[in-house]
Amino acid sequence: MAIDRRDIVQMLKREIEDLKARNQKLDARIKRHQQAFRALNRMDETMRAMRSGFDLKRLITDLLALVLHACDSENGSLILVDDDTDELVFAEVVGAAREQLLNHRIDNDTGIVGHVVRTHQAMLVTDVQNSSKWSAEVDRVIGFNTNALMCAPLFNSAKTFGAIEVVNIMSGDQFDDNDLAILRVTARFVSQALQEAEDITLMEGERS
Repeated sequence: MAIDRRDIVQMLKREIEDLKARNQKLDARIKRHQQAFRALNRMDETMRAMRSGFDLKRLITDLLALVLHACDSENGSLILVDDDTDELVFAEVVGAAREQLLNHRIDNDTGIVGHVVRTHQAMLVTDVQNSSKWSAEVDRVIGFNTNALMCAPLFNSAKTFGAIEVVNIMSGDQFDDNDLAILRVTARFVSQALQEAEDITLMEGERS
């Protein structure tokens, strides 16, 4: 059976458009990875700077901003364990819900972040509505709409500090395993920073 030339042309056009779309996605992914490398380099500079003096609140804000830059998101939180109450506290928040969410407290077993803090296992959830561990409690309180998130624990061999949560990717793509790997590496930097901040505070207390 003869193939209509117009069908061939249309098929080639579709293939070209598909190729362009794939290339655009690849370009976006490469750009995000470049952002990640720049962010991690900046984080290393921040870590070196803090050894000669630090402002912990500013440090937390800077580190969270670097995490979001690396993962192509505008919304994220640094959530710390309150050792006195064993609750989880939103110690720093970046994004549209900052005013409502900052210093908000939740039970330590709430949702995905509670699971991550408890198990020390990072999670990537591309559709939170289909996750059995998802809790919509915070979304309801602040009027936010979480579609996808990544969460990585903050801990070392001696202490669990909390977690970093990154919510909703900007590019229209989905978080993937590469993003989660970047978040894990960044979480290790943050854990180290929090431990060093505590050590410096302890040393200064001993001197006084």
